[in-house]
Amino acid sequence: MVLDSDKPPKHHRPRWLRDVLAYPDHLRLRGSVVPDIFPLVILTTVYAYFIAHVYENGYDSIAISNSVIPALSVVLGLLLAFRANTSYARYYEGRQLWETLQSNARNLSRLVWLSIPERTQADHLEKMRCMKLILAFAVSTKHHLRGEFGVDYYDLDYLLPPHWIPAATADDENKVKNRKNNGHTLNSAFVKVDHKLHGTRRKGTHGDNISDKANRRISKDISASPSSTSAGTRQSPSISASSSSSTQSSELGIFVSEEDLPDDVMQANMSLPLEILFRMSLYMAQAQNAKKIDGIFSSVIISHLNALNDCLAGLERLQDTPIPKAYNIHLKQSLWLYLLVMPFTIVAELGWWLVPTVVITSFILYGIDSIGSQIEDCFGYNGNDLPLNQFCDSIRKEIEFIVHHIPCEIAF
Repeated sequence: MVLDSDKPPKHHRPRWLRDVLAYPDHLRLRGSVVPDIFPLVILTTVYAYFIAHVYENGYDSIAISNSVIPALSVVLGLLLAFRANTSYARYYEGRQLWETLQSNARNLSRLVWLSIPERTQADHLEKMRCMKLILAFAVSTKHHLRGEFGVDYYDLDYLLPPHWIPAATADDENKVKNRKNNGHTLNSAFVKVDHKLHGTRRKGTHGDNISDKANRRISKDISASPSSTSAGTRQSPSISASSSSSTQSSELGIFVSEEDLPDDVMQANMSLPLEILFRMSLYMAQAQNAKKIDGIFSSVIISHLNALNDCLAGLERLQDTPIPKAYNIHLKQSLWLYLLVMPFTIVAELGWWLVPTVVITSFILYGIDSIGSQIEDCFGYNGNDLPLNQFCDSIRKEIEFIVHHIPCEIAF
């Protein structure tokens, strides 16, 4: 049955009816700032009750002129408006950067899957791991922004090549080992690993893993491929002044000199998303050297990798550059002073009505300040933060669809 595009379906409800039937927003607590500001409102209410009680018991001298409030209200309003606007600008920029990251991940996965040919089983394995690294970049960026370092997360560890210890998670001993043993070609990064398509899996992944259908695309163990058994792995020697190390480096095409940076392996480090970008760049370089892609196409892919790096840098800038602490401190101090002075200026006119007036005023002012605090850092787990899990899950589903339903080579 084909629906008439000019007529809404029978199950369609007008927007006004959906709004009426929906739970009203003014009664919602989940997602609001009421739980955060409730203790402050209660404390301010008790203070206002104390002022009203003192005034009603004959201490009329505590009342002061109301001419102070208008000037303070204007200044405080400007401070709160600047805080809210700045926080929302950061929130919106974070969403734009994630949108750019998603777009480049989609373009990169499409280009890698459709444009890099598979000549051997090893080629397919390398491509599959590169596709997983595209998703791993988004997931690792999410954890990186949240200050969750390492790879032991249900939505990340299975995406990385088996037995690969990223520099960001390696201890000192493994850093030295990786420095001595890790090669500079893709063979050491992708192929010189366990021959399963997926790495370690965690139980209870709740659908966040790429399906096992991708494993069935490889009918034989990668060790049966002649290209994988014959492909050598260049070893990167540790930088030293000995002639044996220099000779070995020259044979491998890896040179050292006295002008090199100090080989301080213990202090060297790199964030996991950035290291994943290097691994993907290594894959593209090997594909170009193997004549699988030409220079023009390689430039297109590199432009997308550069765009991902720009997104990472922009997100790190938002995370590492909060609103100046002095501004936040001064705003909160001004807010408290305003609420401390206000009861004395209106108690003579309102009497006991001072208490509900202060409750409403403090609820509004504390709420605006709390909203700015929540959306300023929009990469966490608060209900008002960006849904990073949803963004990463969207990329995962799209890459799964590409792997399972779109052929990498089409015969015309």
